[in-house]
Amino acid sequence: MLGLLTSLALWCLVINIKGSAACISGERDVLAAFNATISDPDRRLSSWQGENCCNWGGISCSKKTGHVVKLDLGGHSLKGEISPSLVGLTRLVHLPEFIGSFKMLKYLDLSHAGFGGTAPPQLGNLSRLSYLDLGSFGGPGIIVDNFHWVSKLNSLRYLDLSWSYLAASVDWLQAVNMLPSLQVLRLNDASLPATDLTSLCQVNFTSLKLLNLKNNDLNSSMPNWIVKLSALSELDMTSCGLSGMIPDELGRLTSLTFIGLGDNKLTGAIPTSASRLCNLVQISLSGNILSGDIAEAAKSLFPCMKRLQILDLAGNNLIGSLSGWLEVMSSLRVLDLSRNSLSGVVPRSIGNLSSLIYLDISFNKFKGTLSALHFANLSRLDTLDLASNSFKIVVKQSWVPPFQLINLGLQDCLVGPEFPTWLRSQTRIEMIDLGSAGIRGPLPDWIWNFSSSMTSLDVSTNNITGKLPANLEQSRKLTTLIMGSNKLEGNIPDLPPSIRVLNLSDNSLSGSLPQSLGDKDLHYLSLSKNSISGVIPTDLCNMMSMELIDLSDNNLSGELPNCWREESKLYVIDFSSNNLWGEIPSTIGSLNSLMSLDLSKNGLSGILPNSLQSCQMLTLLDLAENNLSGNIPRWIGDSLKSLVFLRLGLNQFSGEIPEQLSQLPDLQDLNLRDNKLSGPVPRFLGNLTAFHLFNKNQITSPFVQLKVPGNTYALGTYRAYFSVYTNTSGAVYLLKGIDLSANLLTSEIPSEIGFLSGLLYLNLSRNRIGGSIPGEVGNMLMLEALDLSSNDLSGPIPHSLTSLTHLSYLNLSYNDLCGHPLDGICGPESDKHRHRKHPLRFDMLTCLFTLLGFAFGISTVFTTFICSTVTRKAYFQFTDRVLRKLHNAVEMRLSINRMPAGREPSLAIRIQDSITCYNLEQPSAVSM
Repeated sequence: MLGLLTSLALWCLVINIKGSAACISGERDVLAAFNATISDPDRRLSSWQGENCCNWGGISCSKKTGHVVKLDLGGHSLKGEISPSLVGLTRLVHLPEFIGSFKMLKYLDLSHAGFGGTAPPQLGNLSRLSYLDLGSFGGPGIIVDNFHWVSKLNSLRYLDLSWSYLAASVDWLQAVNMLPSLQVLRLNDASLPATDLTSLCQVNFTSLKLLNLKNNDLNSSMPNWIVKLSALSELDMTSCGLSGMIPDELGRLTSLTFIGLGDNKLTGAIPTSASRLCNLVQISLSGNILSGDIAEAAKSLFPCMKRLQILDLAGNNLIGSLSGWLEVMSSLRVLDLSRNSLSGVVPRSIGNLSSLIYLDISFNKFKGTLSALHFANLSRLDTLDLASNSFKIVVKQSWVPPFQLINLGLQDCLVGPEFPTWLRSQTRIEMIDLGSAGIRGPLPDWIWNFSSSMTSLDVSTNNITGKLPANLEQSRKLTTLIMGSNKLEGNIPDLPPSIRVLNLSDNSLSGSLPQSLGDKDLHYLSLSKNSISGVIPTDLCNMMSMELIDLSDNNLSGELPNCWREESKLYVIDFSSNNLWGEIPSTIGSLNSLMSLDLSKNGLSGILPNSLQSCQMLTLLDLAENNLSGNIPRWIGDSLKSLVFLRLGLNQFSGEIPEQLSQLPDLQDLNLRDNKLSGPVPRFLGNLTAFHLFNKNQITSPFVQLKVPGNTYALGTYRAYFSVYTNTSGAVYLLKGIDLSANLLTSEIPSEIGFLSGLLYLNLSRNRIGGSIPGEVGNMLMLEALDLSSNDLSGPIPHSLTSLTHLSYLNLSYNDLCGHPLDGICGPESDKHRHRKHPLRFDMLTCLFTLLGFAFGISTVFTTFICSTVTRKAYFQFTDRVLRKLHNAVEMRLSINRMPAGREPSLAIRIQDSITCYNLEQPSAVSM
């Protein structure tokens, strides 16, 4: 290193630590070596003597560790060279300002030195600098508040500030544009601010050969000035928030060897001009919205790309097939076309890509049979993912593949019924995914012999029988075991110490939970839908890495553990459908990260603990079907602002529905049915903003992002308790609604209910609600199900109901409604026509005759069936026709109101015309 040390301009605040921390001897030697290479005419470093370097002038040490953390020599008249030994100060976190005084310096590399703090603007004084690397990896890097000093480095050819913090550097693009000699620019992972890249009218850094802006949320359109960088060989703008189309003139950059534009929002087709990019080695355009026929594009794009080794087009909207172009890609080492809409059969010529190491064509629409010929020459292959296609794998039992795989994904491919024996030859295998592969019978014993290499095994959703191996604990590297939805039986053996993900749900496992469970570092535990008994061990409270526990649908008993701790990372607890009793433990309120708590369908009692209000990230709270009592706490609305699902039905709650629930902006499913709630139907229901618009039906809660390997847990949970569906873009939507049925609610239906224009079902049945049906109900245009039965409603059915064109279920029975289509009289004169029976008020005589008639009818039919084959056949043919008609049936109940015989039900016809056909095979949107 060279450089004449001139007088330094500024003196920073020097913190001389005179504490008791001892100096690290190795760092004292580093400083002594630095002192030996410089000249100190003013004897400013005269204090650099003695054993404790922490007492030397300009040196700051950590009080705890004694490491040198700051070197401040500003204002000292020092001369000489920077000693390379300074690299030995590994804990130095502040970049010394004196560096800016080395005006002859041409090369400065302080990368990965762990510097923090703000970059001194004095660096702009290094006008002869051609190489500047202050980058780090993984951060935290230095902070650059103002990029102006960079524009002064006119000789700069190499600039690396990767993993720095440049969020406040709004002038970064303009500053870089002042560097005409710049050839390499690395600003990846630097927290760059949102920048309109298209705002640059004149590009001065045309000598650029490498541009890396990866992992910065620039939120910009793709700039056209890229095509003016004629010397560019590497372009990486992965995950930059780019939109628009790839420039048509991209083919002008004939020196390009690498294009990385993945994980953006780019649209359109791959430009045909790319056919001139004959030097390309790697193309990564994954995770965009690119479209077009890959086969058509390939004919013009790929013939000259003889050097192409990596082709990554995953996660786009590409169509087409692999035939006619893949065989020319002889140099390919990585081919990733997953998550597109590619179709057709896979040509056998894919087996000629002898350089292929990584092949992923999962989640497409491919079909057909794959044989040994498709893999004939793929001897270097270590990753093969064909999941979620319609493949049938047909190879001989004796087949020995030419490759040694590390990762195998055959989910949703037809591999069975026998477990593939060729896997026995794969001695390097680490990950196996054979979910939904049509496999039957027990797993072979040898699959567990991969204990020295196998880290993940997924054989879920097959028909695998038998028991888990007793020596499972010996699979020392196994981190993920997913065997849900099979026919496994027996006890759960001791688990390997490395296990992180365990999904054995939907089997026939029995016994108690393993005693050693609490000793593991589990992250996900799903054992739902089994026959596991015993108590929930308190050791679960000590598993600080656990993110999800699902023990639902078992035979667990006893009280819930009351030992939960604040340090826990738990997002999901599901203990529903067991035999648990006692009170909800107060320590659950310590779980600050909890997003979903499902304790429904147990025997829990008592009141809701106040500590639950600390779980402010809760998205789902399901305590239905227990024996909980007391008032519904006001703090639910005051504290649990993230709630989307609130289900407290089938309990013993009393009192009025608290108005604070109106403060839940994201609430989309409110179920308080079958309690003892009293008071008027709350007017604040109209203030539940998530019900106002249908486009808010999309579930945006972060909980939906939580996925258990082998099972999208969030979607699975919603389907278990709520009606959901996905649209063509894959977004998850909720059939949201309000169910307050079977309570003691009084007064009238508030007119504010009409504000809930996005509501899909409303159930206020079996209450004591009076008054008339407000006409504002007709404003609930998305309503699919409405049940107001068994109340004290009176007056006419409002004509506005004819506006409910999505309605598929309407029940207004057991009320005092009148007018069309019931009768034409509404008022006092109509009382003489009143003939109303409540469903719970049948007289004993009616019940007796009904039972006698039913018994006689059953005996008659049974005797006829025994004696007459013709009658039996005719009956089943008739039943079959009726069931087919019921596929498209609608239900509208207006009975037990004031409808005289023979009156023309004109309004009823208009209402029924507005009711869409309801397919009985689809999950109901209401719980009636």
